[in-house]
Amino acid sequence: MVEGPALALAAAPADKPAKAQLATLVDDALSEPFLAEAQVGVSIVDLETGEALVERGAELPLNPASNVKLVTTAAALGILGPAHRYSTGVYHDEGALSGTTIRGELYLQGSGDPALVTANLYELAGKLRARGIEKITGGITVDASTFDRDELPPGFDQKQELASFRAPGGATVVNFDTFEVHVRPGAVGKAPFAGVEPPVAGVALTVTATTEAGGKRELLADYEAKDDHVELELRGTLGVDSGATSFRYPIDDPSRYAGELLALVLERQGIKVGRKKIKTGKVPRKAELLAAHHSDPLGVLVRSVNKFSNNFMAEQILKTIDADPGPATFEGALQRVREHLQARGVPTEGLKLGNGSGLYDTNRVSAGQFTALLSSVYADERIRPDYMASLAIMGVDGTTRSRLEDTPHAGWVRVKTGTLDGVSSLSGYAGAPGRKPIAFSILFNGIRKWDNGRAHKVQDRIVELLARYAAGQPLTGKLE
Repeated sequence: MVEGPALALAAAPADKPAKAQLATLVDDALSEPFLAEAQVGVSIVDLETGEALVERGAELPLNPASNVKLVTTAAALGILGPAHRYSTGVYHDEGALSGTTIRGELYLQGSGDPALVTANLYELAGKLRARGIEKITGGITVDASTFDRDELPPGFDQKQELASFRAPGGATVVNFDTFEVHVRPGAVGKAPFAGVEPPVAGVALTVTATTEAGGKRELLADYEAKDDHVELELRGTLGVDSGATSFRYPIDDPSRYAGELLALVLERQGIKVGRKKIKTGKVPRKAELLAAHHSDPLGVLVRSVNKFSNNFMAEQILKTIDADPGPATFEGALQRVREHLQARGVPTEGLKLGNGSGLYDTNRVSAGQFTALLSSVYADERIRPDYMASLAIMGVDGTTRSRLEDTPHAGWVRVKTGTLDGVSSLSGYAGAPGRKPIAFSILFNGIRKWDNGRAHKVQDRIVELLARYAAGQPLTGKLE
């Protein structure tokens, strides 16, 4: 049996002096000089009593960074339900299958699955091969009409950067709309060995880099999106002793990439495809389903969003909220999220929702709005288990694996982190045995980017105080 931070003291009630002491110690933690010019929002609510324990700038709308994923996932679970699954299907025209041949098009239709990967397409191709299909006389048509279009999420145009997390989304998208380049040193003076995975037709790799003596790695990538493919030039130098490495890059056309990848795995399964060029269009009304892949339930998918702060999955899930009747738009999805928050009793004054991941300068949420949301979700038995399971456990896993790991409170605090230049956020639940947890939100805006480490220490100190308070432990002094 694993003991909690205070099994012997868990039942001890928190009295008024303890509450006043907590407020004083939180203020002490917030008095760090690097926060002097920052905007600070703190809201702490005891869900056992419903009482607000500490409020400091709790109504101030701030940029929450990735803490906005708490809003996205709560709304998705509440609107779509934890059991929601995404379906990806492969179809052919009515009556087009004759013996081992599909005479005409093969259609790939997605529904926005944020976690579809190459292995899932192999699964679909394997089902076709198992049914005896050996040839498709036409080509592949990708149906991405569940969403209005393939696009970057709102706000992503604020910063131009070649980053894997800045990939366009769509209704039919694979591998988070990214590909990998794997590189290892060659002989000194020669080009490194490099290759693309998966090796689709739409990615053209050129290597002009050279291998040199030593262990330095100074590789650069020149990336250019053409009408029907991506050109990537790998240049610079790679030390012969530096070892193998890999890089991940976005794809500019999600639907084309999904179609090219399906064509690749079909060929590897021994199924010949007639036309190489990928088309887009809708599955005909009378088309026949050949095979389908169903994702994990939404209640499982949101764990990657909150524990590991997966931006791509957050935006895909957000847009899905507007998929019925469709086509889904980000604008429609965000409106549904606002309406859902209002229905939950979350105050919306000053609230600004611009995207679902928290990237860039697109959202404004107050600490008080976060604790109102956390309180509402905790009271909702339909989604509470999956929502709480999606949060990073401090000292145990996710983005907070190393935070509070050497304290008795590791494992008792579930959170979502948030970090941007000038922004550090931490919101979630601090628990103890035998009682409801404490909901909290700690938002810092306007800090210097090199002060993120200090911000984490302040947040961790406050969270440790909350865990002690919840457990009925002394708020000062070292725990035995």
